[in-house]
Amino acid sequence: MNIRATILAATIVIAAMIAAASCKDLETYSEIPRVEFKKVFLADTIDELDNKVKLQEITLQVIDGDGNLGLNREDKDSLRNLFITVFKKENGQYERTGDTTYTYRIPYKQPIGQNKYLRAEVIVTMTTPSLYINYDTIRYEIYIQDRADNLSETINTCDIPIRQNGTVYADGKLEEESAQ
Repeated sequence: MNIRATILAATIVIAAMIAAASCKDLETYSEIPRVEFKKVFLADTIDELDNKVKLQEITLQVIDGDGNLGLNREDKDSLRNLFITVFKKENGQYERTGDTTYTYRIPYKQPIGQNKYLRAEVIVTMTTPSLYINYDTIRYEIYIQDRADNLSETINTCDIPIRQNGTVYADGKLEEESAQ
């Protein structure tokens, strides 16, 4: 086999490999959005008014099969698509920490490429005045809604030791913040 034939054969093999890689099946997901709790970062801090507060940065993974999850800037300000209720654990039972379900807006993002699904990491920041935290453990109840009014399943997070500082992962493991 001469050098031209070898180069031609190698080129054909490489082109076939590239074509096979680029022809991957389109990923498909349900049109019903899905939310998954990944972790929460907890820290004692001070707010703008010099109040001691507990910072909570909640990280979620969201997936929507038809990519219609986020809200546009033109959408009414009153529209919300992420809902979080906080529960405190007392005597082994959970009860709401108040009458409020906190609502947030996941912004609109255009799905890229042929796949029309939307997969994103969403980080929600909440603060609670330290003065009002008279319990040790909380959990969040979370769901999302897309623009077609499809609701995800409601998920519950793991137990979260609210008085600790550090990161609590979905499996309940705590990575404590190191003292610096």
